[in-house]
Amino acid sequence: MNNKDLTPFVATHPGEMIRDELKERGMTQKRLAEEMSVKPSVLSETINGKRPVSKNVAIALEKALGIPAEIWMNLQSQYELDKARISERDCSHETFSVTIPTKDKSLFQDLVRKFGWACL
Repeated sequence: MNNKDLTPFVATHPGEMIRDELKERGMTQKRLAEEMSVKPSVLSETINGKRPVSKNVAIALEKALGIPAEIWMNLQSQYELDKARISERDCSHETFSVTIPTKDKSLFQDLVRKFGWACL
């Protein structure tokens, strides 16, 4: 099986898993940040995908949630790989020219708007 066959449509940041875990436990971000001994802003940025799960955050999550740090680090690594593969996949599309005779120019404008087609 080819790695491109396993590439997801979008990459899932580990922060989404943290968010899901908080919801399931009925826990607030503020409480988790306190239990992890990290600034609430660090946790918020991580949950919102603006910051990666560092090894220190992974260890703090392990202590606070009981989920091994290796899982958090693996989720972060998978996220980075997925982003790279998605970028590679999206850049590798072949392009070709097609001429479609029509008198209705609004049809072309609709195709460009809806599908990102470029017509010259």
